[in-house]
Order: sequence, then C-alpha cells, then structure tokens
Amino acid sequence: MTVQEKVEQLKRERTSHSTEQLDRLGWTRYEEIKNELEAQYHGEYVMIEVDSGDYFVGKTSEEALHQAQFAYPDKVFYLIRIGYKVAHKLKRS
Repeated sequence: MTVQEKVEQLKRERTSHSTEQLDRLGWTRYEEIKNELEAQYHGEYVMIEVDSGDYFVGKTSEEALHQAQFAYPDKVFYLIRIGYKVAHKLKRS
C-alpha cells in the first residue's frame, strides 16, 4: 500500500485520536528522538506509532510505512521527514 492509499484509507476510518492529538503526540515523540535521528538519518522518513512511541525509519515514506504496518497493522502513524518541518508538500495543479 502506498502512502497516498494509506492516507485515503485513514480518511475513511475513525481513530481514537483527533488530528490535533496525533500532531501533538507525534511531534512530541519526534522531539524526544530528533537529535539521534537527524544525526544518522537526515532526509529519510520516520513513521511514529503515537501510542507506543515506536518508530520506523525508511529511505522513502513507503518504506517506513511498510515497516510500521508490519508491526502495527491496525494503527495510525505520524510521518515526518527527518530534519524537515514537513514530510511532503502538496500542490494543486
């Protein structure tokens, strides 16, 4: 499943967290592990499972997503591009 397909799936599903809660929990966890990740994986992607705090690093967002889904198939994840403020920018054509 691609990241775009996962996003569409999540839009159809309900989670136990609001978007604001996911943002807060995901960013808080990232701040805890930021120095280690940025030193070793700058430019790669990290998927954070916000309930456990577990995280999965990949060279692409899809790679990180596959690892995260393997460990937590029914969870929602917070995606960050390591060393950046956003993971992806979307542009309307």
